[in-house]
Amino acid sequence: MKLKTAFISSQVALLVSFIVVLVCGAIIYQKVANHYRITQSLTDFKQVLSDTVNLQQEFSLDKDEQMLEWSKEQFDDYSQLHFTLLKQVADIEIATRLLTQIQEAMRQFEQNLNKQMAIQKQLGFNEDQGIRASFRKSIHAIQAISQQINDQTLEIMILELRRREKDYLLRWDKKYLELHKQTLVQIKVYLQTHNSELKTQLVENLKDYDYNFTQYTALLDTMGQSSTLGVAGKNKVLSQVINERFTNLSLLLNERAKDASNQVLFITFSVTFVFLTFSLLSSFLINRRIGYGLFKLNAFISSICQSDTFSMRSNIRGDDEVTDLAKNIDNLLAHIEELINRLSLAQKRLIEDAKMASLGTMVKGFAHELNTPLGIAITSESHLRDQVEQLKHSFNQGTLQKNTLEQMILDAENCLSLMESNLNRSANLINNFKQVASHQEYDELVEFNVETFLNNLFDSLKHELDKYDVNVSVEATNGLVIKSYLGAFNQIFTILIVNSLRHGSEPNKTLNINIVAKMVGATLHFRYMDDGAGVKESLLDKIFEPFVTTKRAKGGTGLGLSIVYNLVTQRLKGEIEFQSIEGEGVCIYLHFDEVDYNLKFDE
Repeated sequence: MKLKTAFISSQVALLVSFIVVLVCGAIIYQKVANHYRITQSLTDFKQVLSDTVNLQQEFSLDKDEQMLEWSKEQFDDYSQLHFTLLKQVADIEIATRLLTQIQEAMRQFEQNLNKQMAIQKQLGFNEDQGIRASFRKSIHAIQAISQQINDQTLEIMILELRRREKDYLLRWDKKYLELHKQTLVQIKVYLQTHNSELKTQLVENLKDYDYNFTQYTALLDTMGQSSTLGVAGKNKVLSQVINERFTNLSLLLNERAKDASNQVLFITFSVTFVFLTFSLLSSFLINRRIGYGLFKLNAFISSICQSDTFSMRSNIRGDDEVTDLAKNIDNLLAHIEELINRLSLAQKRLIEDAKMASLGTMVKGFAHELNTPLGIAITSESHLRDQVEQLKHSFNQGTLQKNTLEQMILDAENCLSLMESNLNRSANLINNFKQVASHQEYDELVEFNVETFLNNLFDSLKHELDKYDVNVSVEATNGLVIKSYLGAFNQIFTILIVNSLRHGSEPNKTLNINIVAKMVGATLHFRYMDDGAGVKESLLDKIFEPFVTTKRAKGGTGLGLSIVYNLVTQRLKGEIEFQSIEGEGVCIYLHFDEVDYNLKFDE
């Protein structure tokens, strides 16, 4: 049987199963959406319920005149959310009953809170309002009269009375209230023996003070001097009852939602299981007839993956689609094998071209650097030759003077000094170039000073650096000498520096390049940083892939970092990490384990 017929039959069975799952999924979604709405309403209700119950604590801490208006708005919000939640759970009898009980408790809570606010209004929201202002006015009048008649004894007794009054109002301790009453009795007894013309006025003011203060403390007792007393204490009990009923409501709704979800899931699972079982059984019976060819083809592909070669062929015979697939795979393998050979040759040529380009950059820089000292040496030699000709002419003419000879000797010494220093500089440049170029070509294991290598590399690239506004710096462990492939390191850092210059430099901005090298244990760490244009986030995951470049239209090949990655991981057996934020530069970490190194300090 052809695979096409078997495939269509299997797809029909899977399509039926998919439709069943889709329908059941819609039912589940409806249940979940309904539960989410109830949960969201419950969450909002819990928040407004908590805010409403906290009005008691807020009023106890801050007795503000606007609290009555704030509480009204808060209770309106609570009523609205209570009504919304009540509609959503109308079909749940227990939930409706719990919401009704919460509403009854909240009505009592609101009445108690309003009663406290009314009492507080009588007492006064500050010292200049209500009953408190009345008894303070009376005691201030007594103090004024005592000062007027110069009665120091009465003044002291009034001050003591005021102190007891404040002690009680601050601490709510009954013993201070008793002391206050005793002091008040003492003042009354004292006034009975008083002979002042203002005695009657003093007695009346004291009587007013006594009456208003007694009324003030009585109202405080009614309102509750602490969270457990009076009307405030009743509201504390009510808040506990409200929280308990809300907790029961929340547990009830969550449990019912869980039960409903479990029921729907069970039905969905059962129906889906039946249809999927039918679908799998049908697929098994159909695929059994064609499984042998697929298994053989799979084993063939697995052997290709394990052998890492594309020269193998399947050799599967038959007249069905599996055989056609095997033949197509054989043709594809042959094509891939040919493409890999071509790509391998192209990659070798590109790597060689990159190496030659790197060496060419170094040669160009070397020629640029060598030109200056050689030019100075040639100029000094020409000047010295002219001086010698003048000396010979003066000698032959017999006109040679001592001061002329001394000046010529001084000029000759200066020219020779310039020639010597610049020729030594040229010799050093040639020696460094010979070492780097030699290792670039043959790349043998050699010992080299890391700091000296990096400084020489920047010197060799000076002709490139001079084209840009750039600052470079090297920080390396003093005297760090390693034994490794100098040519590979030279190519790695040459590519990184050139990349920074060509891709990271921005107009009207100085580019800073910093290389840090240090040993941690037996691991050599390099950190290469620049503060240039950086790399887009979309390129970070494929930055080391070949031919990835943002400068293709300007001659970029996208092979630089790919070559760096291969040199670090394959040639030098190290690791490389690339980090960048667009507009803030790049940071590249190189790690090389088990490096043969030592520290050689200059004496």
